[in-house]
Amino acid sequence: MKYFGLALLLLIQLNSFAQSGWVRNKGGFFVQGSVSAFSSDKYYNVDGELQNSASGTNFNTYAFKVYGEFGITNRLTGLLNLPLIKSNGLSTTENVYGVGDLRIGAKYQITKSIPFSFSVEAEIPTGKGENLASHKEVNDLGIREEINLPTTDGEFNVWSTLALSSSTKNGKYYGSVFTSLNLRTEGLSHQLKSGIEIGSFWFDKLWVIGKLNFQESLSNDPKPVPFLYGEGSEFTTYAFTAIYKLNKHFNITAEYADYTGFITSQKNIYDGPSFSIGLALEY
Repeated sequence: MKYFGLALLLLIQLNSFAQSGWVRNKGGFFVQGSVSAFSSDKYYNVDGELQNSASGTNFNTYAFKVYGEFGITNRLTGLLNLPLIKSNGLSTTENVYGVGDLRIGAKYQITKSIPFSFSVEAEIPTGKGENLASHKEVNDLGIREEINLPTTDGEFNVWSTLALSSSTKNGKYYGSVFTSLNLRTEGLSHQLKSGIEIGSFWFDKLWVIGKLNFQESLSNDPKPVPFLYGEGSEFTTYAFTAIYKLNKHFNITAEYADYTGFITSQKNIYDGPSFSIGLALEY
């Protein structure tokens, strides 16, 4: 059963643990810091129409995120996720910096024989949803224009998630499925998100994981707000994750993710690959 304990440890990376049926043992904790990068000039509007930038204008975003868990009881785990530093910008503007929305909550394991959990997480805004980026060049009137590229959407919302997981007896393979409902305020559309992931343990050190997620908006009348609010956003993503165990308590992670129209086509998003790398500590 030595692989089973490693499976429960490493499933946590990049917040995927919060979307699994497992919880932490009482007093156990997990902390991970990760950096991510994304750049694209392909934007899909709220009608799903691709708006390629004729001038080659890219949207770029970078983030340093902290994710943590703490075993309150053997069935209840506290969750925290905070993009501590976020940077947004266009290739035609200066970059703006800020803190992302704080996501905090708890997960309760309903059954242990077949890991099945329910979690609730509040997403708390860290600002009013405004962060103005100045253009690098002045316009024809000699004015340096600004565009809102917020690092927070300025609204309070609540995520509720049901997740079911299973692993083989030797712990070398696992699978998880989840469904989440995001209830938003300030007149923004509620969202439904679901996904599946499968992992395999290689060489007694390396986990290789595949993921497929999709998100749909529960409104056909999105509110006209900056695209970074995620209003009316729909997409399907796939990802490949590698997790390498350095020793008993530390592991490093790397992930590649991209969009696909396999389940839900893209709406109100920039389309392109993202990359992330992280370092985690567990006890």
